[in-house]
Amino acid sequence: MKPTFEKINKPEDQSFYLEDVRKPYFTDLWHFHPEIEILYVREGNGIKYVGDSINPFYPGDIVIIGSDTPHVWACNSDYLREENNLISSAICIQFMVDFLEKGSSGIPEMHLINELLNRAKRGIQFMKSTCNSLIKHIEELPSRVGMDRLLGLLTILDIMSTSNDFKYLSSLDYKPGILNSEDKVRMETIFRFVIKNYPNKIFLEEIASLIHMTPHSFCRYFKSRTTKVFSSFVNEVRIGNSCKMLRENKHTISQVCYESGFNYLSNFNRRFKEIKGMTPSEYQFKYKNQNFDMKYSK
Repeated sequence: MKPTFEKINKPEDQSFYLEDVRKPYFTDLWHFHPEIEILYVREGNGIKYVGDSINPFYPGDIVIIGSDTPHVWACNSDYLREENNLISSAICIQFMVDFLEKGSSGIPEMHLINELLNRAKRGIQFMKSTCNSLIKHIEELPSRVGMDRLLGLLTILDIMSTSNDFKYLSSLDYKPGILNSEDKVRMETIFRFVIKNYPNKIFLEEIASLIHMTPHSFCRYFKSRTTKVFSSFVNEVRIGNSCKMLRENKHTISQVCYESGFNYLSNFNRRFKEIKGMTPSEYQFKYKNQNFDMKYSK
């Protein structure tokens, strides 16, 4: 998708922006900005898009995203229905990389943090043990002021920079495409349509008509903007929803298959393994037995 540029309005008397977000669902468009971003999800689940990656998100997720890396967190369709009374909440921290680089030049202790900020261009998601260390410091940050708040941010970055308990989100060779703000409406229309309709059969003719294209032109357009074929994108969204349902353990695998938009169980199993590296039953079994942190599996 072609992201839109977002301008961050940082207070003049602070070196970084901090927002305690609480709303029915996360509403940002697919966007990018020069600031580094740290996002800690307290409540809500859905699909997060960072660079060329698509992964589910859950309460407790903590991600750092580098400068100009496009991203968006999109809540599951349940959150869009007002009658469900669901809440999404997060703490968002954003800062310019130069505010640290200027002050840390020649300071050996800052070397690992500077490396972290460079590596964050691919998006970095932290696993459970590191998240447990980070959450307390992130939760305390909104109530801190002045130098104490800045020291809190440095502590968070220090924990992140010394952790080996993480995974990169975007691929090693990921590079943002040429950005064109004219694509904003088109890509947002596609994005919203898929999030709303993934449980149903999606016809190319229908979605192409929404942005006034033929199916052939639409497929070529989507591939050029995302480096993915449209069917792969839809499958990744569907598998993201199926992971959520498997974690909830309220449905059979067959129910998960059909409610996620797949018509055949064999196809669902095959696509799930391609994307997650294991079968749905293996995923559910390992989560139920807590053999590893399911949020951060492939």
